[in-house]
Amino acid sequence: MNTSATQSDKPAVYNLNVYPTYAVISKQKIKGKGSLTTRQLNNVENLTENEHKGCLSYKAQRRLNNSVNWLVASAKNKTVFDKTSGQSYNFKINFLTFTLPGHEQEVTDAFFKNTLLRSWINMAKYKFGMSNFVWKVETQKNGNIHAHLSTDVFIHYNDLRNTWNKILRNNGVLSSYTAKHRSLSEDAYIKIYQTENNIDTQTLRKRYAFGLSTSWESPNTTDVHAVHKIKDIGAYLAKYMAKNDEDRRLIKGRLWSCSYSLSASNKLCIEMAGGVDTDIFNSLCHPSIKYKVITAVSKLTGQLFTVGEIFFFKLSDWGKIIKGRILDFYCDHRDKIRHDRNQNEYKECYFNTYALAEFN
Repeated sequence: MNTSATQSDKPAVYNLNVYPTYAVISKQKIKGKGSLTTRQLNNVENLTENEHKGCLSYKAQRRLNNSVNWLVASAKNKTVFDKTSGQSYNFKINFLTFTLPGHEQEVTDAFFKNTLLRSWINMAKYKFGMSNFVWKVETQKNGNIHAHLSTDVFIHYNDLRNTWNKILRNNGVLSSYTAKHRSLSEDAYIKIYQTENNIDTQTLRKRYAFGLSTSWESPNTTDVHAVHKIKDIGAYLAKYMAKNDEDRRLIKGRLWSCSYSLSASNKLCIEMAGGVDTDIFNSLCHPSIKYKVITAVSKLTGQLFTVGEIFFFKLSDWGKIIKGRILDFYCDHRDKIRHDRNQNEYKECYFNTYALAEFN
């Protein structure tokens, strides 16, 4: 895009919206004529929050992808020591799953999100120091709702199961499961689960013994997926979390959300003056970076006109191909996420917006 100004006019002002895997440059609209009214802005916000027919729209998938990629970009590599095995291993981000214990007790989508998942997130913030996270809910084959959550804080699988089960227990979700299994003999237990899941007898005997030792109050309701061996973690998680399972029961209400630090409300937007700040996006013009012109149709003339340009790159291109001032802006934004400098905004967003909209 030609960002040079004419001799008679002041330099045009451009907005460069930067994301981990793409960037969009467009001319800044002058407030006044052609700008959105308050009502129009509210309508845009409502459309942003709306999830259509229980499936993620293309725009929602893109926002989720951006949140996951910012999480991966801002997460630091850590070394974690496992006391059980006595070994250390590398950790960057995790991928956690939260499920319900069978289907003995009905749990609504709103209750799962607004009470159970919200309670765990609140707890994890203070117990594990979790600030940056992305979650997505979907349904299992049996129709039960469950959640996937990714964060940059290490959480041991025992701590994960214990904290989630405690929340289930405190909210009465484990009562039916516990009562049912306390009444089962070992043979009856094996018969039920061998028929349903085709699991070998030896494994079921171990599970039954564990159930007895915990008074049937610690079911296997969580899972920690190994992602440290995946080459492109961001692409893997974004693809997995953004998928739609249209052949399963559709979930009512919001399907995903994230911490304020990773949300579209905390986007990186660089204001540029044409002819002055062109160096900011010079590295985006590298031959290996693909770009596309964004066009729109004029309502008055019916003709196409250029709105902006979008540049596509990889997360690994930062610091290698993409350098200069744009890299400085990117690193500063990443560090703000990493060090949680937006804590006040996050609290306001989480305890107000989430309570009213995110978990409905």
